[in-house]
Amino acid sequence: MSIRSHLLFRLIIVSVMLVGGTAWLGYQDVRNETWELFDAQLARSSRMILSLVQAQNVNYGFSKIQDYLDESGLAVMYLEFQDAINELETEHAHAYESKLAFQIWDDVGNLLVKSYNAPLEPLSDRTDGFNDVVIDGYNWRTFSLVSSNGPYRCITAERLDVRNDLIVKISNDLLYMFVFLVLALSVVLYLSIDKGLKPLQLLAAQINRRSGDNLDLIRSDYRYSEIVTIKNALNQLLARLEDTLAREKRVTSDAAHELRTPLAAIRLHAELAKGAENREQEIESLEQVIHGVDRTTHLIEQLLTLARLEPELIASEFADVDLSALIVEECALLSPLAINKQIELDYADADIRPIQGHADSLRLLVRNLLTNAIAYTPEGGQVSIRLEQADKTVLTIEDNGPGISQEDRARVMERFYRAENHQVTGCGIGLSIVDRVVQIHKGSLELDEADNGHGLKVVVKI
Repeated sequence: MSIRSHLLFRLIIVSVMLVGGTAWLGYQDVRNETWELFDAQLARSSRMILSLVQAQNVNYGFSKIQDYLDESGLAVMYLEFQDAINELETEHAHAYESKLAFQIWDDVGNLLVKSYNAPLEPLSDRTDGFNDVVIDGYNWRTFSLVSSNGPYRCITAERLDVRNDLIVKISNDLLYMFVFLVLALSVVLYLSIDKGLKPLQLLAAQINRRSGDNLDLIRSDYRYSEIVTIKNALNQLLARLEDTLAREKRVTSDAAHELRTPLAAIRLHAELAKGAENREQEIESLEQVIHGVDRTTHLIEQLLTLARLEPELIASEFADVDLSALIVEECALLSPLAINKQIELDYADADIRPIQGHADSLRLLVRNLLTNAIAYTPEGGQVSIRLEQADKTVLTIEDNGPGISQEDRARVMERFYRAENHQVTGCGIGLSIVDRVVQIHKGSLELDEADNGHGLKVVVKI
């Protein structure tokens, strides 16, 4: 289901419920008010007729009243009730006249006066108040009222279909209005939703027109905040994709360049081993092959490690890291290399607070720095490790190796760069990894001369 259909369906359902509920409440209110109005009319008619009868009887007697009613077509004493329904049919008559009736009774049960359509029997057996009765198959609403001095009782009556006809007409009007409002509201909602989603369609069309290698930011001007939010999110995604693709292209290009030489060397030594004239030459060539494979394996591992250092993913996994314990673990892991060269690893366990960071990448940082320090420190040398805490956590690693010249310090962070005077085997990616981890943790990396004046001091602040 599309967003347009989903919104339209929900809004129409809500509109139908609201309009339908309002129409139903209106119908109930009209029905109740109509009943109240007609009941009030019945009561008022009874009081008026009873007052007139009392006044006329005092002056002229009931014969004069009956004559007046007969002349006006309001009272026909001897017509049967069913025959009287269609008796009064003049151009000034109304269809509801046959459905309204009254009677005047005295206190001994004599019918004194009645309307032409009233029966000879009492319309109601109640002395006072409203009552519902059935006369000749029709439902009637009656009201009885006894005069103040007691001799007369007036009964007014009305067929209920008079009320029902009015209620039905009002209900039909409400129903037609309800249907019209729902249809009109549906059209307005559809047009409004369609217009509201138009910017989203334009944004989708703009994205669809792009080629697969076009990662330029979306620069169209949208005034709706929701579309601007989507556009900004897409731009952030495009920027991350562009950075990721650029990084992958760099790694791929660098790997292709750097792997070409060791692979060529491996092939060359393999051919030399194949064509060796004696066992010694064959063993020497095979050792070079093994050395080349080891170097290539190390290079690939470093390249894969560098490619995995994606800032967004690593930053989302930050947690408390005990950097001191991590350094102890890495020193224990690399101690065989140091022992093999009779190098002293000097580290005093520091009591510092845990830092917020990514444990695996920080482990890579420490491992690469210690591996480089051990590799470049001559036999019998010393590698000193210090961990301090001020406004930042400071890791310092010093060795007494050849160090790095002032000119090379700015370039050793570049991948595959190696100083010319260094004879230790490597691929030139270790410090690139360290620099990448420091950037992810928003820290700083400094290379300086060792305090004893001979060697390299690396200072990492996080």
